[in-house]
Amino acid sequence: MQALWMIAGSLAFSLMGATIKLLASSSFGAFELVFWRGVVGIALMGAFLRWHRIPAASGRFGMHASRSVIGTFAMFCWFYTLGPLSMGTAFTLNYTSPIFIALAVAAMLWWRGDRHPSRRLLYFAMAASFAGVLMILRPSIGQGQEFAFAVGLLGAVLTAIAYLQVRALGRAGEPEWRTVFWFSVVNCALGALAATASDGWSPVAASDLPALLAIGILAAIGQLCMTRAFGRGRTLLAANLQYSGVVFATLLGWLLFGESHDLLELAGIALIVASGIGASLVPQPPVGTTAAAPAAVGSDKAAGAPADEAAALDAVAPPTPSASESPR
Repeated sequence: MQALWMIAGSLAFSLMGATIKLLASSSFGAFELVFWRGVVGIALMGAFLRWHRIPAASGRFGMHASRSVIGTFAMFCWFYTLGPLSMGTAFTLNYTSPIFIALAVAAMLWWRGDRHPSRRLLYFAMAASFAGVLMILRPSIGQGQEFAFAVGLLGAVLTAIAYLQVRALGRAGEPEWRTVFWFSVVNCALGALAATASDGWSPVAASDLPALLAIGILAAIGQLCMTRAFGRGRTLLAANLQYSGVVFATLLGWLLFGESHDLLELAGIALIVASGIGASLVPQPPVGTTAAAPAAVGSDKAAGAPADEAAALDAVAPPTPSASESPR
């Protein structure tokens, strides 16, 4: 059942991506789509908070603001790439975010003198992932897609930062659905500002409303399914099955938009997926070497390991271990 939840969540996000690409191919820009995604998210998450009597107000406004702003810019990048790039490529670039987290963690541990043998496997996974990125990039050069490719990688970096900030919110005791609610609020606010300041607004016809609603509803379904998958079984199984989203996205791009990939690009996608799975399977030795008393809930330190380091190591596994961590 856990596998079915994760596969269903990955399919929901892939269908959401296809809907975004369909709207982007008509007249809607990425900023507008993020706005409408936020509107639906506010309605759904607001109803959930009210039903469960969870207050929307939080004493950690700064943490929510930082996570939501960075996550929204990551969403701007991802929504934009779904226009000029194929769905398989856009999804794969988005799924490189755990590798960027691993890169930051590896650099930090190397600086601190950590030379544990298992780190070498992590370095190998990172190198293989970036090789896959270059393999995807090669067919894109000369086709006017270099900028979109760079935007996709930037979005992955921002997503990695947002993951770590969500971890901090979770350790501070913030309910994940409150985090999603404020994320949707900032989606709406920044999307509206960016759309107004750039290309303006596209007229919304009655025929566009089902697709605009579907973006938010499919995102909520995907978040719910993935939260259940991670909460009801083996974390590694759920994390690795999430990469089925790349397969779904590639198939939907082929079926709905006639997208095709050459062998080099398909090999690059497969290498990035394999590297992400491999990174999640690398055994993680104890981070701290100095014993410490267990910290209280919400404290900045856990027994023997700095909180930022522990959070980063946890985040090396593929994304979305909870509903609040999805940038989608």
